[in-house]
Amino acid sequence: METHRAILTAAADLLETVPYRDIAMERIAASAGVGKQTIYRWYDSKADLMLDAYIARYTETFPPIVLGSDAVADLRTYMHQLVDILPTRTVQGAYRALFAEAQHDPSFRRRFDEVVLKKRRDVARGFIAAAMRKKQIRADIDPDVVVEMLFSPILQRFIARPETPDHAFADMVFDTLLAGVGGPAPADAGPRQKSDARPLISQSP
Repeated sequence: METHRAILTAAADLLETVPYRDIAMERIAASAGVGKQTIYRWYDSKADLMLDAYIARYTETFPPIVLGSDAVADLRTYMHQLVDILPTRTVQGAYRALFAEAQHDPSFRRRFDEVVLKKRRDVARGFIAAAMRKKQIRADIDPDVVVEMLFSPILQRFIARPETPDHAFADMVFDTLLAGVGGPAPADAGPRQKSDARPLISQSP
């Protein structure tokens, strides 16, 4: 296991200093002090190795998740923690490249979703479920949709735009969603009454 750990550490170190496209298995092996065939005992592809290296380093740097008495405030804090870690060298160097790899390899896409995206969604869903139990937000909504609406704008900005999302942007997304966004009714739904536009956040004490 020490050898495996050395390989992951070498790969993660390279992710922080070298463009993803320039990292070859030979370079990882040399940095880890092992033969290339040793790496292939565990990994069939660079993408799978880099994903494990990313997860190992990301887990080391991400702060612990703290559950308090206010689930909505906890969720906001969690979003702040996420945007704080996006500019770090490990995430900047790996996330965009691994996300791109996932678009071309369905098998890798499933693994990337399972070990990276789903874990983040599960944590956020837990906060939302807690907020529902505490009657801080409405109970007639789909938590999975709320999670997608919270995190998709942040990840889209991180992946596709030059500016990195920050606390102010996360708060804008968060507060807009909690306030509820009204839109035009479907064409076949008839006139929409103002009372139909219900905010996400509960009005109950």
